[in-house]
Amino acid sequence: MNTFNRLSLVVAIGAISNGANAEFIKLEDQDLQNVTGQAGLTIDVEARYEIGEFAYKDAGFLLLQGIRMGGHDLHDPSSSQYFMDNLRLEIDVAGDGSSPGDNVLDYGFSKMRDYAQLYVDAGNIDTRFQDVANGYDSERDLAIDDKKTYQDGDLVIHFDITDPWQVEGGQAAFIANNRYETDDYDTFELMTEHAVDFAFEIDAIGIARSDYTIGNAGLDINANHSTGVHEGEDGTTTLISNLKMKGYLGPEDLHISNNGNGFGAEDLNGDGDIDSFEASQGTGIGDANSKITWSAYFMITDMEVYLDIAGIQIKDMSIHNKRGDLSGLDGTSSFYFAHSIREIYAVRESVLKLRNNTVEFV
Repeated sequence: MNTFNRLSLVVAIGAISNGANAEFIKLEDQDLQNVTGQAGLTIDVEARYEIGEFAYKDAGFLLLQGIRMGGHDLHDPSSSQYFMDNLRLEIDVAGDGSSPGDNVLDYGFSKMRDYAQLYVDAGNIDTRFQDVANGYDSERDLAIDDKKTYQDGDLVIHFDITDPWQVEGGQAAFIANNRYETDDYDTFELMTEHAVDFAFEIDAIGIARSDYTIGNAGLDINANHSTGVHEGEDGTTTLISNLKMKGYLGPEDLHISNNGNGFGAEDLNGDGDIDSFEASQGTGIGDANSKITWSAYFMITDMEVYLDIAGIQIKDMSIHNKRGDLSGLDGTSSFYFAHSIREIYAVRESVLKLRNNTVEFV
């Protein structure tokens, strides 16, 4: 992905206890004239936010109280890990392939190949760098993600590391100290694993009566932990409290396919149902077969939560992929990160059936 020559976007999010503030930068017409569709959009993110209370009102309320996200040192403004940073967001709408690279974009750990190639070009003697540059993780005997070819008009959003060497002073320091030539592969992999640190907290999630006053922070964040006495407002129930987690983010990908969003399937045999065969006979364009795919690599090193509604506490929990099958859900190397893939379809293989006022899912 190419970045803009004249357009620079910086996202800075500051937070205070009763909400989140963000600075919006106005782009003049002259700036927008320098934006071209095929260049894509690159945003480097530095963020910390805090929300005092989120309230969803039906008749009564669903409440989320004390939501915070940032770097590992979430409560220390003087720390270099106060913000979640070193994170790059790349947004592309794929082309038809007529321009070089306009539909071949980064996916998953594909950039690991490019990072390793820098060590190879510098003459590093650790042969594992050459393996990774060639798309092979010799430590785990697995292939490494390659760039993906997308179809014309697909929306692709890719999250990745801004500077894999930031925790060791950044790329400039690496070049100055000849570390591309001297570092071993284990040092390189540990840096990329720890490149984007995050912390996330929620004081409490619960429910409240219809007479609750929004903004009161009325849930009990210590219910039944030691005293057994409910210390929140009358008419509230805390479901979970003291959710805290720290960890590291790997690459993430959001892909929205451009296959149309109409319903083009026909009841070919006239039986009143759309079966799986009939759903597959649409023309494609106009059928409801577009989908949203979200792929995320992450590692949680420390998590705790109290399930107040069940009287259960979980502490010192970690989520990773360091034991057993070391591949991600795509079958490629996960580099020890846990991997989640979610797909949302309008229609997939079969559709909702309506028969005699009865709804069936097939």
